[in-house]
Amino acid sequence: MRRRHRHPVSTTALLLAIVTCLAGALGAADGLRSEAAMPPVELVRQAIANEMENPKSARFYMWMDCVVKPKGSETKQMVETPDGIIGRLVAINDKPLTAEQRQADDNRINRLLDPAKMREKASRQKADEQHSQRLLRALPTAFNYAYAGAETTPQGHPVVKLDFSPNPNFVPSDRETQVFQGMHGQVWIDTRIMRLAKIDGTLFRDVDFGWGVLGRLYKGGRFIVEQADVGNGHWDTTRMELKLDGKILMMKRLHIEETETEWDFRPVPKLNVRQALEMLRQSGDQLASSFGRDD
Repeated sequence: MRRRHRHPVSTTALLLAIVTCLAGALGAADGLRSEAAMPPVELVRQAIANEMENPKSARFYMWMDCVVKPKGSETKQMVETPDGIIGRLVAINDKPLTAEQRQADDNRINRLLDPAKMREKASRQKADEQHSQRLLRALPTAFNYAYAGAETTPQGHPVVKLDFSPNPNFVPSDRETQVFQGMHGQVWIDTRIMRLAKIDGTLFRDVDFGWGVLGRLYKGGRFIVEQADVGNGHWDTTRMELKLDGKILMMKRLHIEETETEWDFRPVPKLNVRQALEMLRQSGDQLASSFGRDD
């Protein structure tokens, strides 16, 4: 699952809607009964094992990324290279960049032509990936699970929904997994290929780190992570929502509020950094003209 995608529903007639919903409900119920023989924690264990064995395909991809924060939004086009992921701004608050903004962002990404700068960026990305994997590995033991229903995705995949709450016998191995002791929520597992489709967790109490000296996350914080098959069997994160409040080192206030969505995944050739930047420039300049149009 990479840190870092929406399905409109329509009906043509009331009868068709009723039949469709009824069929989906019956199919979901059958799926739940077939999975119920397996302990819910075993579903989680198998899904996490698949996440660890297949973190991403060997192919390289280009995609769109939009991060929305209280101050506004930034939309980037991203591209994957053997040396790391590079992103170029194409819009701010859904509007094309000004000449000054364009120059500033190009100056930023041009620095990545320096191998040392690119290695530094790749190192941060690898650290983020390792952080995510440590959290994922802890999921089977950090929580107790119970069946909460079954659904079918717009692609027709059966999905089992599980409630989770802290396992009182879980002993965190690091500060990262310590947050699980104050969290409950739900997890969705695509049982067709046993992959994690969604996690929705909420802090039901304050969580202290280092007896509150190093930091604290306040009750009410929430995170949602969704991933899906974005084409050709390639699973990737499609949406992430974070809303957390707390403090760091007793004094500094922590506030994180953002929603990130990713879409339009397309395979690309294996590129070096210079080639990737050129591809982003050519594609991004065409994309930029589509922002701010009146439809």
